[in-house]
Formats: sequence, structure tokens, C-alpha cells
Amino acid sequence: MKKVFWNDRVVVITGATSGIGKALYEELAQFPCELVLVARRAAEITEPKNKHEGAIIHRVACDLADPTSVLDATEWIQKKVSKVDVLFNNAGITAHGRFDSLSMDVYRKTFATNFFGPIQFIRGLLSLLLSAKGNIVTTSTVSALYGVPGRAAYSASKSALHAALESLRIENLESGLGVSLVCVPYTDTALRTSGLDASGGVLSEAPAKGKRKSAKEVARVLMSVAKDKEARLVTFNLSGKFLEWMRFFSPKFLEKILYKKLYEDFKPH
Repeated sequence: MKKVFWNDRVVVITGATSGIGKALYEELAQFPCELVLVARRAAEITEPKNKHEGAIIHRVACDLADPTSVLDATEWIQKKVSKVDVLFNNAGITAHGRFDSLSMDVYRKTFATNFFGPIQFIRGLLSLLLSAKGNIVTTSTVSALYGVPGRAAYSASKSALHAALESLRIENLESGLGVSLVCVPYTDTALRTSGLDASGGVLSEAPAKGKRKSAKEVARVLMSVAKDKEARLVTFNLSGKFLEWMRFFSPKFLEKILYKKLYEDFKPH
């Protein structure tokens, strides 16, 4: 009988309180594995309904924007587990506003959560990932593939993360470490009500128009990617693949499409 991939794995999930992180947690808790759930409000994470009797769950409070908090969290994890098979690098924040209206504080806060925090966190767990020949699966966005209007800080932070993790992947081609970037489509999460507006206040926007994936659907794709060490840049649907290809073949046409589609998000006031 073939062993189930998730059995006896040690899995770390950042941003585990809600959205995609919570969905990952609930799906994986059905297997006899060890889960390390990382979130600013980790104490609020409740027991899932369908928890496997062999599942072990740790909750770790961590604010990715705070270097001291990240250091404390990674040191705690290093002492608690002997390996990390999969790191779901999932936590992040969005920021909306025109380039000329975004405050520098918004750039700093966005990069703190989306770039510097994850980089420090991954560095802190890298020895555990390498010893397990594990996989880093990052929840990303098509906004990382091209500068999206009205999303300068968000696009920039995610694009920078892509570049850093691609460097990590190449440097470890012979170590067995997997590094995957998954550009998820619009998903039914609280991202648009917990991000930053142009002045640094709490963003409060209606959900994106059009069809959205459920957090559970996205979580299952991320779990599938985690099993594939050859996965690199993964896009979900036609819109993601369109942007991925058009940035190389016809950026001028792509920019016209983005201008028209997202004009309401960045039009002058």
C-alpha cells in the first residue's frame, strides 16, 4: 500500500489564522502529521472538526513585520521540531493606491510583511528544510509578474520575493530543496479588508469582481504543488497564464489591457 504523502510530515504554515492559511491547516489536520501554525493571532486558531488523532499541532505567535518576533518564532521552531518537510510561505498583506499617492510608510510596511519577514523566516528554518530536502511553497500573485496599476507597493514586494527565492532555488539545485511560487487568482479571503490604503490606513474594499476561488480550492492546489519538487512558477488559470506570457511577447498590449481593466482602481481623483 502506497504511503500517503502527508503522513509523518512536519509542515509549517504562515498566516494560519484565516483565508488560505486556515484552509491549508484544516485540510492537513486530517493526516497524521505535525503542523506548526504561525500567525500574529495564533492563540485564536481553534481545533479543526476533522482532526486526525495522530495529528500534532503547534501554534506559534509571530508578526512577520517584526524582526524580533520572527527570530523568536524560528528559534522556537528549531527547538521543537527536527526537520521541516514543507513550508507554506503564505502570510502576506496587500496595499492599494496610485504610485503618486502611496506614502513611503506603505512601501515599508508592505515590504516588511511580504519580503523582509518571509526572507528572515525562511533563513531561520533553512537548515531544517535542507536536512529534510523539503519544499518551500509560496502563496504569490500574478501582480508579481508585472507592475500592476494601483498596486505598486504590493507588486514590487511580491516581485522582489520571487527574485530572492529564485536565487535560493538555483543555489540549491543539488541539495534537493524545492522552491515553488504559486500565483493564485482572486480568492475569497479577507485580503481586501485587512490590507493598507494609500495613506497606511486599513484597506476596506469590496471583493474583486468576477469569479473567485474558495480558500479550500487554493489550499488543495498548494498541497499538490508541495508534492512536486520540479514546480517553479505556477499559475492557476487563463488570466494568470495570459499575463505570464504577454509580459514577454507583447508588454505594450498587456499594459493596455491592465490600464483598461483596472482603471477604476487607479484613476485620478
